[in-house]
Amino acid sequence: MKDYTGKIVVITGAANGMGKELARQFAAKGAKLSLADIDAENLAVVEKELKAGGTAVITDVFDVSNYEAMEAFSKKTFKTYGKVDFFFNNAGVISVGSIWEQPLSDWKWLFDVNVMGIVHGIKAFIPAMIKQDKECRIINTASIAGLLTVENSPAYVASKFASLSLSEVLELQLQDANAKVKAHVICPAVVKTDLNHCTRHRPKNIYNENDPYYQTKDYKSRADVMNSAIVVGMPVEEAVKIIIDAVEKDIFYILTHPVYNPAITARVAGIMAGTRPVKVKR
Repeated sequence: MKDYTGKIVVITGAANGMGKELARQFAAKGAKLSLADIDAENLAVVEKELKAGGTAVITDVFDVSNYEAMEAFSKKTFKTYGKVDFFFNNAGVISVGSIWEQPLSDWKWLFDVNVMGIVHGIKAFIPAMIKQDKECRIINTASIAGLLTVENSPAYVASKFASLSLSEVLELQLQDANAKVKAHVICPAVVKTDLNHCTRHRPKNIYNENDPYYQTKDYKSRADVMNSAIVVGMPVEEAVKIIIDAVEKDIFYILTHPVYNPAITARVAGIMAGTRPVKVKR
């Protein structure tokens, strides 16, 4: 196990799922942590658990779609620790639906969090990370849905394609700037988290739970597909071990489920051949 004693690891979306497990595994490796999430209750539980184990932890509660809050989180982190070694720009949400029926508010929510949340993290942290003038890492969480089209969740797929390509551009611009910051992008397939319950933290001003669409057969059948998939997903502990190992090996595209590699190759071949998209076999 690599020694992370004295390293500063920052994680958004740290109260649940992969973010929480990243915090646990880095704590076990000796790192100091700066954690953020919109979920105040579960973030407090994580903080208490890690501090009880002797880990130095600071936390902040905010929505990553709020840039001013992200900027304040960055300033708090650098003021407390003086540096950042690893920044996991991880917070994300999901929705399902048909493009022409799904409420537009679903689209706004997903892009505000999954795309602009990544942008906000980059803008708030990268300038200070560059000024450190030492090797450090930013790791953005996208999805296998940023490499393969999945028919069940259009807003999620579109947002993850955006976050993946954004991460690619970030890496190129860091190279152009001769920065010592390196970027990575995580592209997991289904992991056994509680991502399917993220609606509970959705801002009420952009969510009408009584929208008629959420009572339709189309929505309920798509939600059933999502829920049944997550229940049998890869254990989060296994996924996070793969992620940390890939960062240590300087792998840019971090793919947790190699079973989908042939489908990614087939998609690229289909683009070159001009064929119509086909469903991914599961």
